[in-house]
Amino acid sequence: MSESRKSFIEKFIEALTSAKNNGLSHFLEDDAHKTVNSKVVYNNLQEALDYYIRERDGKSTSHWTIVECEAEDPNTNTLRARISHDNKTSDTVYTFSSSGKIQRIDAVN
Repeated sequence: MSESRKSFIEKFIEALTSAKNNGLSHFLEDDAHKTVNSKVVYNNLQEALDYYIRERDGKSTSHWTIVECEAEDPNTNTLRARISHDNKTSDTVYTFSSSGKIQRIDAVN
């Protein structure tokens, strides 16, 4: 992967904040899944699109921000970051697939 994973996550967060989420396939694997506090919130790209639209729906000021980002761990293909959204800050671990896209997101509020 030519760009750093931190830069990749920054672009992903920017895409979440934009008015259109149709570019998420650039960032997420088709079978990507996310958990928040150990609860599954999506299991594939279509569910992810629906999830992020719901998260933004009716919230004109809704946006995601990287508060802190640790160095990536090449041994586990992960990057840990603190993400702020909707007045909550989550400790988030991004796991990357061999193709460099996000395979899994685990967040704890």
